Amino acid sequence: MKKLLLTIIILAINFSVKAGESSFLNDDVNSLIGQYDNETLAAISNELVKMANEEEGMGEFDLASTHYDRAIKIREAIGMKSHKSFASIQYLASQAYSKAGNFCEASTYAKKASDAFRAHGISKFEQKAEIESKEFAKACSVVAAR
Repeated sequence: MKKLLLTIIILAINFSVKAGESSFLNDDVNSLIGQYDNETLAAISNELVKMANEEEGMGEFDLASTHYDRAIKIREAIGMKSHKSFASIQYLASQAYSKAGNFCEASTYAKKASDAFRAHGISKFEQKAEIESKEFAKACSVVAAR
């Protein structure tokens, strides 16, 4: 039953994003947070990350970015902000945003990921995210100047 419910929730979120109803989706995610326990919400977040990864593989970078955003929002709400996976999802979001051409968002997420990796002592990924944050910030300023 729980697996079926999780599937239905994910399908509803996916449909909402594809329909371009981002404000509805924000409300929907807030509603989920109020209705389900942390274990179910963590599972939903994991499914959103999987969906985003698959969407990136199909070249759907804007859609993937949206799903990463939702996964991050859910994890923040259930107190997983200090978990290592949170930093990884932020980094993945930065990559999706950069591939979609949204360099300002990509820079912001890469910087947050770098800070989080540093907090966990993961220097290899901290440095990579920090470098990319700066590269994305440069691209952001070029795009903003147009």
